[in-house]
Amino acid sequence: MSQPSRDDTLAASHLYKQCEASKWFEESECSSAAVLGVAIRRPDHNYLFEPASIDELMMVAIRSIGPRVAFSMSSEITSTIFSQISPYQTELIIQPRGTRIPIVDSLRGIPDRSFEIRQSLACLVKKENIVLVLANTPEGALSYGSDVEQMLMEIVWGSSFGTPRALSRPEMSTRFSYISHESLSNSASQGRSESTSTRFSRPQTPGLTQGPKRVLDKEKCIRTRVAEIDADQERFVDPEAANTGHMKRPMILMHSLMVGLTLIILIAIEGIVISKVVVECKYDQKFGRIGYLAVVPVFAGFAFCSALLVIFSIFQVFGPTRDNLNNSRYYSPIAPTPAKFKDIELPHITIQIPVYMESLKAVIIPTIASIKVAIKYYEKVGGTASIYINDDGMQIVHPDVADARRRYYAANHIGWCARPPHGERFVRKGRFKKASNMNYGLSFSNRVEDELLRLVARLQDITQTQDITLEQENELYQQALDTVIASDEGKTMASGNVCLGEFILLVDCDTRVPETCLHMGALEMIESPSIAIIQHTSDVLRVAHNVFETGISYLTDLTYTAIAFNVGSGDCPCFVGHNAFLRWKAVQSVSFEEDGMTKYWSESHVSEDFHLSIRLQIAGFEIRLASYHGEDFKEGVSLSVFDELARWEKYAYGTNELVFNPLIKWYKGPITHLYLSYFMSNVKASSKLMVLSYTFTYYAIAIGLPLTLANYLIVGWFPNTLDQFYVASWKFIVVILIIFNIISPIAYCIIRFRLGKQRLLDSIIQTVSWSPLIVLFFSGISFHLSKALLCHFVGINIEWTATAKELETTGFFIGMDRIIKDFKYMYITVGFITGGMVYLGVYAPYGWTITNWTTIFPLALQLVGHSLLPLALGLF
Repeated sequence: MSQPSRDDTLAASHLYKQCEASKWFEESECSSAAVLGVAIRRPDHNYLFEPASIDELMMVAIRSIGPRVAFSMSSEITSTIFSQISPYQTELIIQPRGTRIPIVDSLRGIPDRSFEIRQSLACLVKKENIVLVLANTPEGALSYGSDVEQMLMEIVWGSSFGTPRALSRPEMSTRFSYISHESLSNSASQGRSESTSTRFSRPQTPGLTQGPKRVLDKEKCIRTRVAEIDADQERFVDPEAANTGHMKRPMILMHSLMVGLTLIILIAIEGIVISKVVVECKYDQKFGRIGYLAVVPVFAGFAFCSALLVIFSIFQVFGPTRDNLNNSRYYSPIAPTPAKFKDIELPHITIQIPVYMESLKAVIIPTIASIKVAIKYYEKVGGTASIYINDDGMQIVHPDVADARRRYYAANHIGWCARPPHGERFVRKGRFKKASNMNYGLSFSNRVEDELLRLVARLQDITQTQDITLEQENELYQQALDTVIASDEGKTMASGNVCLGEFILLVDCDTRVPETCLHMGALEMIESPSIAIIQHTSDVLRVAHNVFETGISYLTDLTYTAIAFNVGSGDCPCFVGHNAFLRWKAVQSVSFEEDGMTKYWSESHVSEDFHLSIRLQIAGFEIRLASYHGEDFKEGVSLSVFDELARWEKYAYGTNELVFNPLIKWYKGPITHLYLSYFMSNVKASSKLMVLSYTFTYYAIAIGLPLTLANYLIVGWFPNTLDQFYVASWKFIVVILIIFNIISPIAYCIIRFRLGKQRLLDSIIQTVSWSPLIVLFFSGISFHLSKALLCHFVGINIEWTATAKELETTGFFIGMDRIIKDFKYMYITVGFITGGMVYLGVYAPYGWTITNWTTIFPLALQLVGHSLLPLALGLF
């Protein structure tokens, strides 16, 4: 066993002294002084205990849980709690939060419940009369202890009782991998320690900002202040007062009603289909056709998507719209009222921007300029914010370009981090590198914060004082940054303020943000601590001003309108990966270990945003959609059909890998553990069905070409021998054309008019103008989505590059070269099928010809759509 390092020994000794000063080691309140102490896990995974003579049972218990830091707590408060719990009580539920703290009979019982304890904030041990507190950093342990003491005091004296910090000290950064989702989501309002970056708020020197703020418990004060203002109704008029805060916002059930009606219709339709099979079996005693029922669940999923669209369209035309105009649990069409948060200290916000090869002048600088306007406004109202760029192109682009980026970042006080290029020396994981880029940046930030906190703690031990000057803090930060960069041995390039705030605004590098977005986002996050993500609706940032971009802009607006209507009706919103506020603590709480590193975004999944959203919802957090900024949030869209097609391939692939394991891993089961966990979670049943509908949408599009080809052969060769169970493609295509090209567009026009977003005539003209382009696009992507799904199932590697942010050079020969390169296999397939149709229609022997136009038309429509898509939309 290696000897403990001096830093570990100092940390353990320092934490022990702080716990003693906080009166958490009261020997008279526990069974034995031998169970009072501190444990810190060393890099070799052995534990350093302070004092070294701590009880052996305590050592075994801590090792079975495996936390980074643990310590026992014994005080008058804990003693009072133990006198109130019943002999057979196994957990302590703290109301109104709902936080659960496990209770064990003795230290010997901890290994049997180690997994449950590991997910919680603490554990009550009855025989020894102690509370075992877990933390993830030595610096954050005191904050955990204060939170535990606060919750226990609420039980004894009531939830309105406020507990100051044990010591007057600067807030320290923490990690949350050992905190349950319930305790975390509620502790946001009760004063968990804040990220180190909140102490670097206003620029003082390049890359650094103001010094530490000596606050006792910022978030607790915020919640207390909000409660005081709420109680004093006569101080101001607040039209949103009835709809602020998680507990006060109503749960809208209109969406559940719509999904329920859809299920009734679907069950009735599938019941009719099944009855036909039963009648035929009874009639001719041929029970082999019962095998048809095996495909009923699959096609029920396809039918569910269409049935949902019909029901939603009916409600958009005839249903109530009041829910879409008022704040609810998952939807915010009305911005928070600043007067309600008067005199409240606003948290630090980090704007995180992943960047790759985009142009500095044409893409990055306009985005930064927009963000700086929002930062200026946020600072004017009392907040602080910083920009953190994860630059994946810094070590790839030409040195002159890289130097221009560095100079621009430094001139605008922008923190940035750049990882090495992909190669033998370093592997950039993932088919779409955005997730691994952000993980690298977040991990680097965490390491800098940890090093800074270590230096601060060491300085405090040396000087025997908690006070640190601004100059000292700036020097320590730069020393921490240089130390971490040096430890990477030249792999990492970084500069400026890379520390993270309480909240993260995640944007793409081609974004425009509203001036007040940081202020409104902070207020909404403060008043709703259970919200992990606030996703904002967006308008389109027009760049090319060509026909295709305009058409895709219409499709994007249609999508956001449909999402806003569903969420306003009570659905759980989706997270699209940008233009969203993230609660950093919540993201940390659902992190996971992979390749020996802590990951926040999944590098093994193309849809890393969907993956994070599901993990957060499984953990009990909520996501909210906000539309009160209207069209002020702007995002770039695909500028060419090639980029848009790649985007849909990525979506299909990403959805499939979240639902199904590759065939080679079906020994684990066909369905992924994450997908099963989501459907077993406490998320609303209607929202689970919406996710199911979303996944089946891609399968329905992908199966279009293969299914019409199969229908062409089956109906063409065996028209008189098919069971009533079989429905020909002609009937399907008529229904689909009516739903998607008539009912849905009409409903879209009317709902925009009813919500006051557009005049009815203008909406109809816009829909009529762009519907042909949308129909052409969707009629030509089945082959490509099928390819993406097949690649995932059989394990074929497929990667996508970043979407172009600037209009590229176009022309007939450039477009033709791209078409030949990207669509050659599709045209070979289309040509082969077309030749087969010509042969079967004209030259095939008698009995093998297929000439019925209702059989030919669906397949011909698919082939024409696939052939025209790149030529009509990508040639010029």
